[in-house]
Amino acid sequence: MALVLFERKENTLRVSLNRTSALNAINSAVLRELEQGLKQHQFDPAVKALILFGQGGCFASGADIRELSSLDEGGVRKFHGLRERTFALLENFPIPTVAIIEKYALGTGLELALCCDFRIAATDAKLGVPSAKLGLVESYEYFTRLVRAVGPAWARKMVFTGDQVDAETAFQIGLVEELSPPEGIFERADAILSRILKNSASSIKQTKRVIADCAQDPNLFLVKDPAFPMVDSTKSQDFKEATRAFLEKKGKKKF
Repeated sequence: MALVLFERKENTLRVSLNRTSALNAINSAVLRELEQGLKQHQFDPAVKALILFGQGGCFASGADIRELSSLDEGGVRKFHGLRERTFALLENFPIPTVAIIEKYALGTGLELALCCDFRIAATDAKLGVPSAKLGLVESYEYFTRLVRAVGPAWARKMVFTGDQVDAETAFQIGLVEELSPPEGIFERADAILSRILKNSASSIKQTKRVIADCAQDPNLFLVKDPAFPMVDSTKSQDFKEATRAFLEKKGKKKF
């Protein structure tokens, strides 16, 4: 049985964790299947958006602690390398990505959600970082993603207490961007993606890269030509067609 499912629905790739017996706890086998599938679909021109969720009504309860506790140092480093390599693939996926969080997004499951462009949580969902309760310290990559989302103070509070935060709190602190009643969460995701996909795919793709660069280099020390994205986009066919249609529509309104 596949531990990660990949399903095309029109122009959207639906990716789901399928380890329901363990509340979609993430182990090495899950990561390997996720990595392989993401690589397979990474440059598929027919795929315009990605939705990530968990089968069985739960996003992901965290890392598989049974596996993690059985590893020696080399094994932990191997698991970390696989996890972060796979998560970076998702984080840098060249199309809009949305995580649908139902029930739990904890530990490694929360980091996985943070690799998507934005997150929609069911109003009864719980999110958290329970690492301190287990005597574990998460990786630099994990904490970087968490701090970017909620800032250092909330990151410290979440980790030091180990408490789960409810969906409303997660929304208020910037951990998720949308809330939805559980029964309508997939429809909400589809509605948002429908609006996104009406816009220029090339513009969104390039914007995603620019925002990622800004997050890594907020003072733009490494940016040699800050105007390049704007200049380059004006040469695209999308810009030419969209501006022509806009000006024609505006011209007709004068009469």
